[in-house]
Amino acid sequence: MMRSVMQHRHRMLGPWVQLFRFRPAIPLLMITVLVCLGGCAEDKSAVSQANSKQESKDGLPGSDGVSIVLRPQNSATIRVEHLSGTSEVPTHPKKVCALAFIDELLAIGVRPLAASSSATGFPDYLRSQLDEVVPIYQMMGTMMPDFERIALLQPDVIITSNVDPQTYAQLSKIAPVVDLMRSSWDDQQRILDIGLLFGKAQEARAVLAAYQAKVVAAKQVLNEKVRERPVAFFRVFGRQMYIHGHTRGGLLLYDELGLTPPALINDSPRGYMLSPEALLQLDAEYLFVAAEKNLGARRSWECLLNHPAWQRVPAVKLRNVYPIRAQQQWLVPGIQGKSRMIDEIISALAPESTESIQQAANEAYEANRP
Repeated sequence: MMRSVMQHRHRMLGPWVQLFRFRPAIPLLMITVLVCLGGCAEDKSAVSQANSKQESKDGLPGSDGVSIVLRPQNSATIRVEHLSGTSEVPTHPKKVCALAFIDELLAIGVRPLAASSSATGFPDYLRSQLDEVVPIYQMMGTMMPDFERIALLQPDVIITSNVDPQTYAQLSKIAPVVDLMRSSWDDQQRILDIGLLFGKAQEARAVLAAYQAKVVAAKQVLNEKVRERPVAFFRVFGRQMYIHGHTRGGLLLYDELGLTPPALINDSPRGYMLSPEALLQLDAEYLFVAAEKNLGARRSWECLLNHPAWQRVPAVKLRNVYPIRAQQQWLVPGIQGKSRMIDEIISALAPESTESIQQAANEAYEANRP
């Protein structure tokens, strides 16, 4: 089975339009429970350590906003300077093991041989593009990928993100590794790096131009339609309920599209853990809801729907509650995921503008395509 996968010819993706196609409007108040990536409450010490680690690598090739550096060595290899060092990579790598940036690879037409996967499978919004791609799981009880499985595939290059030194050393024994920083905010440089590495720099620029045009067009429409009325991204996971601030999908809502967050976020910019009673403080007039499918989350959601405070939330009164079907693109999105998030937001808040926003993205892509 694995040998047949290794021999599988890499297929190019369909037209760019498929990446930014229109998604159907989301029915009001149809609450659909979804698979989640896990809890979103973050340990402060872990966040502090991660920030310190990121700061120590600021300015390096592959760090936040800084391009990787390619230096051709001969007709067969190039030297790549990246976040964790320097690697000699084949000039035209074919067998790609993507432990990160799967979204960006697919967006420019690079189909990996293998890709990182959670226990529940590939990210929900990418699964249709990953047929026959070998999943790489973490080894039980660790945060490390399955080194043995990767070694059996004999990849030409391994793509990672913010990898720790021990994992980097182990992976480097298998194949050249290119490590790139996954920013908590703006990863637009990363798709350009992926394009540069795989000889698709112009395609990457076209994809990015289309996304940027979509953001500009959507922001203008939402500013006219929604104005300053508060919008919230609400998650139910386990027995907890959480309003995202300037993290995950909230970054797109507030930092890119310029929507107004609920007042609760003023005192807690990253997010706010809610009890049913605390819903009385929620002033959102539009509410995007994501819920896990496990028993604890279902019970929490049922309890919430029957709680008197829920009926007093402005978005509920106005019937402006929208379920999120493909939750993972709201949690750890790449450029395709964020584009689809915009589709969801527009189809809910300004459906009459869907076609014009899509047209702006298509025109930008055509103006920059190879």
